Amino acid sequence: MQSAECLRERVPAELRDFQWESYSFQSKLWYGNKALHYEIWPREKLGTIEIGLHFEADPLTNARLLAAFRANAKVVRRALVDARLEEWDRGWARVWEPLPHRKPDAQLAIELAKGIAAYVSALEPILRRELPSDVVWVEPTTRPRRARAAAKSRTGSAVR
Repeated sequence: MQSAECLRERVPAELRDFQWESYSFQSKLWYGNKALHYEIWPREKLGTIEIGLHFEADPLTNARLLAAFRANAKVVRRALVDARLEEWDRGWARVWEPLPHRKPDAQLAIELAKGIAAYVSALEPILRRELPSDVVWVEPTTRPRRARAAAKSRTGSAVR
């Protein structure tokens, strides 16, 4: 089972239509704006695997969203006990938590799917409610598997 499919089973039905990118062990998923995405990010040198919601849009949008999530901190912490809300590099911000780093295997994939599903389920309703009206948001349209595979193949050969 692919990671995106494993994750789709774990989020509410209304949140199953997301975009997904995976580069080896690092993965991102998003809905209406790729700059506002959920991420699984292995950071081997730091001994962690980060899971969370990243605000990587312009600094003003990021600051506004971080403020909105801080205003909802009690709700966030009830759902995600170990979540951290913070400003980050390059004017970015994030709601995240570190997990112990370990080598990828089937059990870790399931744990990460459960973890990121918890983030999506808890945070996406807040994100959509608090999203400033001037932030671009286009709901994804799911492409058939063949179209995704062909696009990935074209991208892969262009990089080589």
